[in-house]
Amino acid sequence: MILLWIAMAVLAAAACVPLLVALGRGRPAATEQAQALAVYRDQLDEVERDRERGVLAGADAEAARAEIARRLIRTSGAGEVVAAPSGRRRSWATAAVIAMPVVALIVYLVVGSPASPDEPLASRPDAVELQQVRQLVATVEQHLDAQPNDAQGWTVIAPIYQRLGRDADAVNAYQRVLDLMGPSEPRLSDVGEAMTQAAGGTVTPAAAATFTEADALDPKAPRPRFYLALALTQSGKTDQAKAAWQSLIADAPKDAAWLPAAEQQLAALGAPVAAPTTPGPTAADVAAAANMPTADQQQMIAGMVAGLADKLKTAPDDPDGWTRLIRSYVVLGRQSDATAALDQARAALASEPDKLASVEDAARQLGLTEATQ
Repeated sequence: MILLWIAMAVLAAAACVPLLVALGRGRPAATEQAQALAVYRDQLDEVERDRERGVLAGADAEAARAEIARRLIRTSGAGEVVAAPSGRRRSWATAAVIAMPVVALIVYLVVGSPASPDEPLASRPDAVELQQVRQLVATVEQHLDAQPNDAQGWTVIAPIYQRLGRDADAVNAYQRVLDLMGPSEPRLSDVGEAMTQAAGGTVTPAAAATFTEADALDPKAPRPRFYLALALTQSGKTDQAKAAWQSLIADAPKDAAWLPAAEQQLAALGAPVAAPTTPGPTAADVAAAANMPTADQQQMIAGMVAGLADKLKTAPDDPDGWTRLIRSYVVLGRQSDATAALDQARAALASEPDKLASVEDAARQLGLTEATQ
């Protein structure tokens, strides 16, 4: 036990060394801060590009932007250069640094519980992190009160407002970005999306007008088209809504994160969803299967999987189809069939390593071992 306390004392002393060194000189951090800010801003731009391409869903993009923004805020407030203390201030500061670990150790011995077990990480509340986020938000708000024309500041804080459920503040922040930086499809869509969230998922007339303006600037952008189709659905304009959803789905990349939601909206209107290039369950199929007895569900799924396998026999140059087939077998518990399908994919795509690589990645994620090679 004595050795433990000696080790703790040594560690405490070692921890004080950098502080004592820092007291003798300034703390130039401006260059590092500028580099960090540039990295975080590049990350924000990359998230925005991924969302525009449909790689990230709206919720995932907002979560990523909020996390990057939180780091950017923290970095933004840490860039001062502190001058070296002198004379009596340095002496007092040195004494304080030396006294801190001693006082902390005494207090811990008096009121602490060294024998108590650690609290499991999973059981610790998120209150501390939430409090930190709120403190950071308050810091940015003070900055924006002083510099209300800082477009980057409003860009940073807007998605955080959304994550905190401060919908009205999010609308205002996105609107300030739009006013300061001028109209563009992403900025207009941000405003419309925030309005829709503030209205509980209803595309209000004001939001619809914003999305219409965004669509005029970029008719191929999926986000305004998605919400305008949703507005038609919510207003009961069924025929127009069907046409809007069908047009959006037809132009969608096959891996777009929002595509299943669009297919579900179209299926809910009673319109057939176009079959994908390779057979597989659509949103309409899933909705239909949900109301079937268990045996019928299994039969329906097995039939679709068999159709997919047959399709790949005649058109094997389809990495997405092989991935879907392997995943289906794994979900159905048919491990040997999944392994056999992986071997077939390797044979079919042997001359196309890029396509085969995507199948191999999916197989690893599904837990298929390298032993099948």
